[in-house]
Amino acid sequence: MIDFRYHLVSLAAVLIALSVGIVLGAGPLNDGIGQTLNSEVTELRQEKDDLRAELGDAERGAEGRDDFDQATLAQVVDGRLSGRSVALVVLPQAEDDVATDIAETLEQSGATVTEPVELDPSWVSADAASSRAESGGSALQEMGLDAREGTPAVDDALTAILSGRADGSEVDEDARSRAWSRLTDADLVGGPSDLPSTSELVVVVGAPVSAESAAEDPAAEASTAAESWVRLSRTLDEGTSGAVLAGSQRDVDSEEEVSVVTTARDSTLISRGLSTVDVPEIPMGRADVVLALQEQLEGESGHYGLGADATASVPDL
Repeated sequence: MIDFRYHLVSLAAVLIALSVGIVLGAGPLNDGIGQTLNSEVTELRQEKDDLRAELGDAERGAEGRDDFDQATLAQVVDGRLSGRSVALVVLPQAEDDVATDIAETLEQSGATVTEPVELDPSWVSADAASSRAESGGSALQEMGLDAREGTPAVDDALTAILSGRADGSEVDEDARSRAWSRLTDADLVGGPSDLPSTSELVVVVGAPVSAESAAEDPAAEASTAAESWVRLSRTLDEGTSGAVLAGSQRDVDSEEEVSVVTTARDSTLISRGLSTVDVPEIPMGRADVVLALQEQLEGESGHYGLGADATASVPDL
């Protein structure tokens, strides 16, 4: 009986509360509540419209700056690398369009650019470590060079092939050709079918690195691969008159991807002396590549672009 009375009282209380709410809503409180809600909705709509307008202005401003930079790019870089030779080394994740645009900008600066050397993912793959070391060692032997402790043999071999020099001496062209064949036969490199011409400067074109799909710890594997690419870039820098690592920081899509440029900037011990550019996909970044190479010829280096970890947006002109 008590339970039944309890339910009757509860039901009555709910009905009374609903009735009071209806009366108040239709009565003196209705106007105030309605006006408040209408005002808040109007304010939110205005804020949304303002934000949309600001975004549109920012996008038009960025497009306008890029258009201006593109129109003046040739004038900015003209003659800065006249008579210089530049090797283009393209990492597996790099966008073809970015590499092509960088090559065109280098040519506008007066440089001679070799056909891009395209590196295979096996260059840094843990699964290919043994065969890679063997191929790199064979390539060094073809050039009469010894492997250095702490430096992958393939890194030293590629540097000697592209620069035509090692240990302060010139490397015979036939020996370089045989070494190049060792790397191509191992499917470590692609691009030129014949031996690339020697170059005094190098641009490494990269992008965010992701791990192999079957990796147990994708983030750690991607980080290790990115560090390996940075070490290669530094070896190329040490064995030539200078190198620039260029790769976007904007396209990192997940925690399992790592930017090679960010890695280089965070790991100064393995990137010392190497220059980086974080926006090679826009005209300003391509100008940075040229200006950074010019700076490298003077024995200087820096990190350029729009990233928070850049030392400046552009090198000193």
